[in-house]
Amino acid sequence: MQPLSRRTFLRLVGAASGASLASGLLGSCNSGPTASSAQAVHVLWSDVTHVRAPLLDDFTRATGIKVNQTIVQYNQRLPKIQTAVQGGSDVDVVQMDIVWTARFAAAGWVQDVTSRITDAIKQDVPAAVLSAVTYHGKLYGMPLFNSAKHLFYNARLLKEVGFDHPPATLDEFIAQAKATTRPGQWGSLWSWKQSEALLCDWLSIMFTQPGAQLLDSHGKAVFHTMGGTEALQTMVDLLYHHHVADPASLESTEDDVRKMLQTGTYALTYNWEGVLPEANDPQKSQAAPHIRVALLPGGSGVTSASVNGAEGWAILTQSKRQEAAWKLLEYMASPAWQKKAALTAGDYPILASLYHDPELQQHMQDFAIYGEQFKYLVARPQLPDYAQKSDLIQRHLHMALLRQVSPREAMHAAASEVNRATATP
Repeated sequence: MQPLSRRTFLRLVGAASGASLASGLLGSCNSGPTASSAQAVHVLWSDVTHVRAPLLDDFTRATGIKVNQTIVQYNQRLPKIQTAVQGGSDVDVVQMDIVWTARFAAAGWVQDVTSRITDAIKQDVPAAVLSAVTYHGKLYGMPLFNSAKHLFYNARLLKEVGFDHPPATLDEFIAQAKATTRPGQWGSLWSWKQSEALLCDWLSIMFTQPGAQLLDSHGKAVFHTMGGTEALQTMVDLLYHHHVADPASLESTEDDVRKMLQTGTYALTYNWEGVLPEANDPQKSQAAPHIRVALLPGGSGVTSASVNGAEGWAILTQSKRQEAAWKLLEYMASPAWQKKAALTAGDYPILASLYHDPELQQHMQDFAIYGEQFKYLVARPQLPDYAQKSDLIQRHLHMALLRQVSPREAMHAAASEVNRATATP
């Protein structure tokens, strides 16, 4: 995952918030300095732009607890966390990617906080969002921000061929992509280079089918017979049967797709939030002001499906300041933090109620649509060895997209390899 590239507008929203913020979900968020004020919590995270520093200052003013930070790039974060755990450092709280939750929890690195999660939080944070920090039914942290893939489309290009709305289903997507494909111009561009982005798009297409399933209740891969093959066939057909996906998709990243949407030549793309500010800035984009966001297309009886890309904060089991660390997680889940993070850092809130906030709706284009997409999140499997199994599936997906094997052969081989890896001690 590439958190900074998929929220491009972190550097665009500036210091936009002198506004009064809603009161916290939790009483401690509004309390003044307490007995824990002598403590300092140490956080390891990836606030590389330092735009969230004022939020930590707010927390210190509210509780008296200081926050020391270790800030690293995303690709350095996992090894830094491993070093912190193995070396017995004084780090208390770490930023945990959704795909690390199972690994951290299974290894005993992070604290089970299930009993600390209040009803107020559960009522305002959708279960799909909490799944980012869930393993075997227990909660091992607090989501920090929301993230999912969305449909970004060029409304002008669609209107030119007679469409006044984005596609609601994959069939409509294909029809609109065909209508906007012409010599020298493709209707859609995808991030189908062999990477996690490829797997995310496959899952988003797969789960438009009712009953789609990755693993059974015993952890056995069943995706080859439960929707995965059909999804991969759809992807292959977009390239070679319908001829509506640019072949450059096979070597494109999510950031490539974002940049190419700004050229004004593509009508339909999938990407993470954060695309709109630059795409609709006439100083940076030839497509401005025509780029809009919509739900990812659904299927028969399925409104939409998008991969959950959220990250969270987790308390290390070895932390000697567990109570102070929990106060930080508690404050981070409050409307005060979540709204200010949206206004100043471009984070998408974990609280469903904030997607109806007038100030946020005015500040962020099509803000309510993002909130709607977050209702249709699909979780990647919470497996301690997720990264290795994801790599296996990605390889077979890409082979099929290159037409080296059929979709059926690719999916059966991928499922077989995943199951062999599971059975190996």
